[in-house]
Amino acid sequence: MRKPIFLALILVILSCQSKTSKNMESNTKMEIIKPKKLVLNDTIVYLSGDNDLALIKLTLIPNGTFDFYMSIYSEPMQDSEPESDLINSNGTWNGNEKTLSLNFAERKKDTLNLNDLFDSSYKEGNEFKIINKNTIEIDYSLNKLNIWGISCHKSEK
Repeated sequence: MRKPIFLALILVILSCQSKTSKNMESNTKMEIIKPKKLVLNDTIVYLSGDNDLALIKLTLIPNGTFDFYMSIYSEPMQDSEPESDLINSNGTWNGNEKTLSLNFAERKKDTLNLNDLFDSSYKEGNEFKIINKNTIEIDYSLNKLNIWGISCHKSEK
C-alpha cells in the first residue's frame, strides 16, 4: 500500500516541477520590441521664429525626402552677394517615432557643413547628433530644433 501512495506522490511532485519550469521559461524569454518606422501622412515643417539672423525652413515630405532652406539676413552696413546668403539643400530621411535620420545629398558647388548648421553649443539636451559629414540624427519627439542657434518649431502642413 505504501508503494502506490509513494509513486503517486512522486508523480504529483514531478508534474508540478514541469509546470513550474515551463512557466519560468516563458517568463524569462525576452521580447525584442523594434520601434515603429515613422510614416508621415502630412508634411512636417521646422520653421524659425522671429529673429535678426536668418529664415530657416526644414520640410519633411511624406515620401521620405526633405528640403532645407536658409536665407541669411544681411547686415545693414555690409555689402554681400545675395547668392552666398542662401542655402538650399535636400536629401532623404528615415526613422521612427523617437529619432529621425536626415541624409543630406552631396553638393557639387560647395560643401554644406553640418557642424556649422547644427552647432552643438546651441543644442538643448539631445535634440540632434551629427553622424557624419552628410547625416544628422534629430530627436523627432521634440517640438523644437535649434538650427544655426535659432529655434525652429515643428508644425504639420
